[in-house]
Amino acid sequence: MLDSKSISSLLVVAPHADDEVLGAGGLMAQASRAGAKVHVVFMAVDGLKHWGHPVVTTLEERIAEIDAVAARVGFTYEIFYAGKDLIEQLDTVSQREMVNLFEAAFNKHRPDLLLLPHGEDFDQDHRATYRAAFAAARPIPQNLEKFFPKNIWTYEIPKIIWSDAPFKPAFYVDISDVIEIKLDGVRLYPTQLREPPHIRSIENVRALAYLRGSEIGVEYGEAYTVLRPGLV
Repeated sequence: MLDSKSISSLLVVAPHADDEVLGAGGLMAQASRAGAKVHVVFMAVDGLKHWGHPVVTTLEERIAEIDAVAARVGFTYEIFYAGKDLIEQLDTVSQREMVNLFEAAFNKHRPDLLLLPHGEDFDQDHRATYRAAFAAARPIPQNLEKFFPKNIWTYEIPKIIWSDAPFKPAFYVDISDVIEIKLDGVRLYPTQLREPPHIRSIENVRALAYLRGSEIGVEYGEAYTVLRPGLV
């Protein structure tokens, strides 16, 4: 299996802006600090009236948030559907269309490690994103010039404890040295940040990292499942 410290190119697929830092902000920060190329593909980014947020968020505000998080954590990014009114409606987009976009992104960035949102989630955008991205990563003969991602993990989103198939970690990363970068990334999404006991509060993001760290005997950790463990 790929050691997280040996990553030279990391691609993270995020259904929405903040999923990436919630699920993999620590690993992304570590990889970036070690000199790896870290790139995020955001699916749907748009203005929206969010539950628990008193005003309508604009597309411009959301992109400004992403820029701030990218600078702090250390990644580049692209958005597949910006301003298309597709938040929580990615299940209405054809899978073939999304697969084509993912295949092009994978061929361009050729990541050592591909991170996807966990596939068992009650959020329809997360499920649609996972299905299309994993389909785009299917193996075919390499002489056909389609990049084959050989290391694929899924990252954890706090709310998936409510899914039909709860998250079962298979790989852990010690993020004790970058926990404050991860939390800063969460803070830099003020339109998404909530007060406790909401799962998207700083307190609860830290608590989950503390729990995952305790499971491997370190202060803070992130957990992942493994879909493809570094084929040779």
